[in-house]
Amino acid sequence: MTVDYDGVILGGTVQGRTAAALAAREGARVALVEPPGETAQGIRRQIALPALAQANVAQPWGDLMTQIEALEAVAYPNLNLDWLATSGVDVVLEPGQFSPRPQLAVTTATRRLRSRRYLLAPGTAVTVPDIPGLAETPFLTLDTLLDLEARPESAIVLGHSGTAIAQAQALARLGTRTALVSRSDRLLPTEDADLSAFVEVLLESSGVELRLGSQIVSIRAKDEAELLLTSGDRLAAQQLIVATASQPRLSPLNLGCIGLKPRQVHGTPTALPVDDRLATAHPQVFACGPVLGGYWAESADRQDVAIALHNALYLPWRKLSCLNRSALLHTAPEYARLGLTATQTRRWYGSEATVLQVPFGQVLKTHYGDDITGFCRWMVRADGQLVGAQICGPGASELMQTVALALHQEIPLQRLDRLPTLSPSLAAMVPLMIDTWQQQRWRPGTWRRDWAENWFNWRRTRRRRW
Repeated sequence: MTVDYDGVILGGTVQGRTAAALAAREGARVALVEPPGETAQGIRRQIALPALAQANVAQPWGDLMTQIEALEAVAYPNLNLDWLATSGVDVVLEPGQFSPRPQLAVTTATRRLRSRRYLLAPGTAVTVPDIPGLAETPFLTLDTLLDLEARPESAIVLGHSGTAIAQAQALARLGTRTALVSRSDRLLPTEDADLSAFVEVLLESSGVELRLGSQIVSIRAKDEAELLLTSGDRLAAQQLIVATASQPRLSPLNLGCIGLKPRQVHGTPTALPVDDRLATAHPQVFACGPVLGGYWAESADRQDVAIALHNALYLPWRKLSCLNRSALLHTAPEYARLGLTATQTRRWYGSEATVLQVPFGQVLKTHYGDDITGFCRWMVRADGQLVGAQICGPGASELMQTVALALHQEIPLQRLDRLPTLSPSLAAMVPLMIDTWQQQRWRPGTWRRDWAENWFNWRRTRRRRW
């Protein structure tokens, strides 16, 4: 049976367009099917969160929105639709779904596209929680918040997702009286408890009122949005912002007809199960991007795109290690994470694990700015191999790139110590971390220190012959 394409991508995300660009670059015949405007909306969200986090506290709201629009205009120039079409991608701006008969294909309102392989990278939508009165109360999401002509005087943010955390802190720093309400007892459920507590302190120091572990009895709208909590407290604000976890748009894809069953929470599809090759239960369908699910789904790195596309088009198959993925939280200062947490490392490696931590204030570069808040934490095996990192501080995302290279290339700290670094720079954190590790290895009472002391004692006492 002949097919029209080597790959059909059901997109709606930057990951979908990236996969299409990569396939076209390598000579594959590929079609990109995405609903109109969905990817552009996702790009706007990606731009808005770091822009809000880095905004000057005195910056007018209108100027900030103008800045975000300007950033949108220059973002991903190699992924705009005209460029993709010129590169050979067949761009179909229509919603698509699977159709199994007479042969497996993706159908749209006007097209039927058959391919050897299919790649899922759909967009996301905010999950609206089932709270009495919420459906009758006007509320904002990140998308509609950016459409406001003026900064709200007060706001209540619902959720503990990365987007909720970033929005709440940014609004508070800009002068909005902000409360963050979540039924979860902690902000970062996937991270170490002390780090989650540190981020909570960051938000409170920015002026955010945290209401964690709070169940909402009802919501009603008068002149303001008003929340009644199970504790009996009432919260009121000018704007209500729903920032609960975003979920992939899987329902319109008709996955059931090809035997794919997404994982669901309270009846809402949250992720599509895949193996370490990013293949689904259907042998012709692969997936990448937020559809993979998880707390960090929307802010994780994009190494899954290249792996899923390669496995859809070529042999031999490559594998994705979810333990080595990095992600970013757009707080001020920002928080970047990679690989295992300290808790996971101790559980997996026991006494063979070492947790290193150095405050950002020890790096001279941070003192040139106005913020030395934060720390760098590395998780290291006994052989010097990095297995995870958590960095909270100014420039954390840039510093994490060096750490990610060392982890993915399996460069032990002994070799990383030879890396040249400029001073003053954030990269000076690397030798500081390695020095901390070496101090632990050479502390009195360890075999290295005992051996060295015996060696020096012997050298000092032996008789020299001239």
